[in-house]
Amino acid sequence: MHKWMSRVGLIALVLSAGCASSSPTAHRVPETASSSAVARADDRFVYFRFNPGDDRKTIQDSDETVALLLDTDGDAATGWRRSEKAFASIGADLEVQFSPLNPKGGAPGHGVAFFKLDQAGKRTEVKREDSDFMFAPTYASQWYDARMSRFFAAASGLPTAGMASRGKGRGAFVIYDDRARIVGYSDPFEVEFPAIASGPKLSNEGIPAKSPDAIRVMAWNVWGKLQDSPEKFCAVIRAINPDVIMLSEWKGDSAALERVLNKNMPSAPGAMGIMVAWNAVTGPDVAVASIFPTRLAGPNNLEMNWNGDSRKVRFVSAAVQTPIGAALIGAMHLKCCGAIGSNEDNLRVAEVDAINQGMKQLSRADAADIRVLGGDINLVGSRMPLDVLRMDIDVDGSDLTPADPVVLGDDWLYTWRDWSSGFSPGRLDWLVYSDASAQPVRQFVFDPARLSDAALMKMGLTRADAQPSDHLPVVIDLKPIAK
Repeated sequence: MHKWMSRVGLIALVLSAGCASSSPTAHRVPETASSSAVARADDRFVYFRFNPGDDRKTIQDSDETVALLLDTDGDAATGWRRSEKAFASIGADLEVQFSPLNPKGGAPGHGVAFFKLDQAGKRTEVKREDSDFMFAPTYASQWYDARMSRFFAAASGLPTAGMASRGKGRGAFVIYDDRARIVGYSDPFEVEFPAIASGPKLSNEGIPAKSPDAIRVMAWNVWGKLQDSPEKFCAVIRAINPDVIMLSEWKGDSAALERVLNKNMPSAPGAMGIMVAWNAVTGPDVAVASIFPTRLAGPNNLEMNWNGDSRKVRFVSAAVQTPIGAALIGAMHLKCCGAIGSNEDNLRVAEVDAINQGMKQLSRADAADIRVLGGDINLVGSRMPLDVLRMDIDVDGSDLTPADPVVLGDDWLYTWRDWSSGFSPGRLDWLVYSDASAQPVRQFVFDPARLSDAALMKMGLTRADAQPSDHLPVVIDLKPIAK
């Protein structure tokens, strides 16, 4: 018996009690969503919570395939009714596969894939971008929370009842081995679909204004394209109006970044009418820029030994003299890809250890009370890089605290989206800050896809140009804690 089977009672218990996940990256299922076993639905989304039973595996890069079999209309006659007794009540119309099965057998693929199923069990892949599917966390975990658009059913030609309109649905989670044999499964669950909305919700919410007693820090992976398309990127930056910018995949030196920012985003006059220019510092593939005085400070030019070779850490730190006090800002871009325990994951841990050790050796001149570190940390293997990064480097010797923004106009948290990659949108970009000396006033992720045309127009943006990178800007407003 697969150990997942023995945890079915716990899964149902947690959801029926309405408890939140113990994971700090869990996402809120709306209180108005109907509930049954491991799934809930509201008028736009269906939500799932599941435990594959092995937190030593990264779900989108695993040697097993975890799959959701969903009977979208609750009718066993319309989809694939498997021969196993455990699935006798399920006619699966849709299958979502994490680490998708290899049609030729052998090791699974990477990412997530979606299939429409007929009565014979034939799989027809459907467009993943229509699903608006996402799950969290992106790293290996005991529990996962997932969300999928109910409009996906109609877009994929699935039955008109249930998910596509209203009624009941059924489903189960299964685990396939590399020969497509089921080696683990959950108890079947039911979900009640209320009447579906007329269409996806686009928010008229604007970007929150900055508080006068706070600074706005924004982190953004600009995909190596800021120099090629400065107008698009700077239009978004102008709308967000940050005081400090942390960039990943900046391809240039500090002078080039200052030219781009000062040409495309001239600052408003400062004291006595003097124009305040953008200042920047850069490291390998990373940068920090601000409208306030900025200099290199803290750990910089970090190198580490990796497999016998010297390797630069993509990190830069800067002292920024802000109106609310000195801030130490560190921007990074950690190694991408890889599952838990992979060479890539181990490299990420080594990179953040070098950053953490450098932060523990701050000079008196650089030891600012307000500290913000982060950027694209590519947390797709284990959670360890995040925890090593923030360990014991707050001003009081405690751990830095992860910011917990949600997407503007939504209640989910993701910072990256590129359906052409085969991977589900997820949270790759993180900020950690010194909660011993500062507190967040506002925090959000900017995704133009969640906003109405009217809202974007007020920001001076168009839908076509408002997402020039595969990553989304992550924003936090911090103010000092009164001593």
